[in-house]
Amino acid sequence: MSGKRTILVIEDGTEYTDAFRRLAPRGAAEAEFLRAADAGEARGLLAEREIQGVFVDMVFDRTPSDRLCGGLEPLIARFAGDRRRAVAHLEANQGFFLLHELAPEIPRGVPVVLAWDFSSEPSRLAALRERLPAVQGMPEGASASMVLEALLRD
Repeated sequence: MSGKRTILVIEDGTEYTDAFRRLAPRGAAEAEFLRAADAGEARGLLAEREIQGVFVDMVFDRTPSDRLCGGLEPLIARFAGDRRRAVAHLEANQGFFLLHELAPEIPRGVPVVLAWDFSSEPSRLAALRERLPAVQGMPEGASASMVLEALLRD
């Protein structure tokens, strides 16, 4: 890695942000980690800061349902009026919904890492790359060190 990089970490907790801060190289190759808890916070950071990498967690089960992106009302209809199932679907797939919503604001070529193993879904990854060419997933069981390496790779 050359020079300091600013990495946006979108997660509902702080586990990834904390791990990346502990594991990041120090000195000239230092990284700054900005945490966003939802699409609104991420959008604000993308607008005000130059971001060199984005990490998106997948599951947002600690986020209040009114802060989840992806359209709850259409999902409630899709799940035959079952609000609980619709919210659970948004929580379990929030990373995809976030990427869809934020893609126009993420500069082209910025590495985007999603906490998702695409090995059995190459067409899903290909579809995401149409909007975010530098998106990649991580293999099942990938360590925080592996994720950080992918974010900081030149």
